[in-house]
Amino acid sequence: MIDAQIRRIDLPNQTVVVAIEEGREVALQFHPDSNIEVYEPASTGTVGGTLADLREGYWVRIAFDERQGGPCHCSSLVCVS
Repeated sequence: MIDAQIRRIDLPNQTVVVAIEEGREVALQFHPDSNIEVYEPASTGTVGGTLADLREGYWVRIAFDERQGGPCHCSSLVCVS
């Protein structure tokens, strides 16, 4: 898992652009099998979520398969902010 910051969210296409090391941007494609966890203030932990729960600027930890010429498949995203 690597740390990243969300730059853009495209809900209709189920994609998110994040900035990783030194500002490099990566487009991530989400599929039904992608794990998304969001911060839950009441428990100060994370719970299952969707892309609609995320906002631009949030810090996240991601795991993805890098691909050339198209969005990378994101297998896991955990919101840390």
